[in-house]
Amino acid sequence: MKIVHLVSNFRWTERVEPAADLAIAQQKLGHDVRFLCGHNKGEPPENCVQGRAARKQLEFDDRLIFHKHFRWAATMKDLPRLKKFLASFQPDVIHAHLSNAHLLAALALRRAASPRPLLVRTIYGPEGPGWPLRFRWISCPATDGLILASEKTNLPVCGRLANAPERIATILPGIDVDEFADRHDLGKLENITVPPGALVVGMIASINKRRRLDLALEAVAKLAPRHPNLHLLFIGRGTPELYIREPARQLGISDRILYAGYCRNDDLVRAFHTMDALIYPIHGTDPSCRTVREALATGTPVIAANRGIMDELIDDGQTGFLAPFSADGLAEALEKWIALGPGGRANMSAAAAADARKRFCRVAQARRAVEFYERLQALPAKA
Repeated sequence: MKIVHLVSNFRWTERVEPAADLAIAQQKLGHDVRFLCGHNKGEPPENCVQGRAARKQLEFDDRLIFHKHFRWAATMKDLPRLKKFLASFQPDVIHAHLSNAHLLAALALRRAASPRPLLVRTIYGPEGPGWPLRFRWISCPATDGLILASEKTNLPVCGRLANAPERIATILPGIDVDEFADRHDLGKLENITVPPGALVVGMIASINKRRRLDLALEAVAKLAPRHPNLHLLFIGRGTPELYIREPARQLGISDRILYAGYCRNDDLVRAFHTMDALIYPIHGTDPSCRTVREALATGTPVIAANRGIMDELIDDGQTGFLAPFSADGLAEALEKWIALGPGGRANMSAAAAADARKRFCRVAQARRAVEFYERLQALPAKA
């Protein structure tokens, strides 16, 4: 099958990475795949699609301007370029991953000769597609199918497709499980000192107010008198003095706090290995919660507030614990995890890794996506 993935961005973001992972996995399955992204505006390699795609050994095409947001002048330049590319490659499927990519693909397919390629859109957030009116009036009529990252996606905003369940599939975004699983040879982080016998819970998040680090700090403070070996590790960049160190001083738990800065690649795996569990109060800009899937893949149980799609990612009591969105709720869930003892916690870690390999493998996701394309091909053409 010939597949084009469209990503209207040149920055490497939480929406771009799952699109790239899907394209890579479909290539490994033997499909002829093209990955079109925005042209880099001067970002360093680690922050742009081109640099990160090259690291993942994914070939890309950045001939388009492909702004993240709609720009009339850029669209008028991109539209003939995309039409020319599609006429040359003649794909079976165009798979759009962002709103502007979806819009451009829909415009490119207007008045296209039959049979035209399928147009599929992945929606990553439970709020549904961005710009719902534009989606309904321009993108939706040309769209053959939707892939949702969550059962909780707000379908009423999806127009006519909301009433066509045969054209909708729910497929959790995949990750490169092998990048995180069974890599204990990497060891733990070396830039921090973990006290002997410490039980470490960690947060991987931007160090800012929105990520509710205060809830994790307060939860640990509540448990600190009963669990002198409990420590809290923070991974991320931001303002640690304001959101970690000063609140920890006020709570009297400064001696329980570890901060390792920003981690990526192998150091991110080492960060998971350094913690015994991940605490996750709220998602950031990624509602599909990639960090949770990566943690589970390393065998790190997750203690999370039961918001968003957490109950779709975590098997409560088996691969982690779900809690109310409060410091008391997270503290109670942490207490349950601690009470499992070393043997029970090890069993939960093993269950988390096994469940992640089964459910989050990007190759399995790619197969399900291709099966969905094939199902759409078998349906009558849209009126």
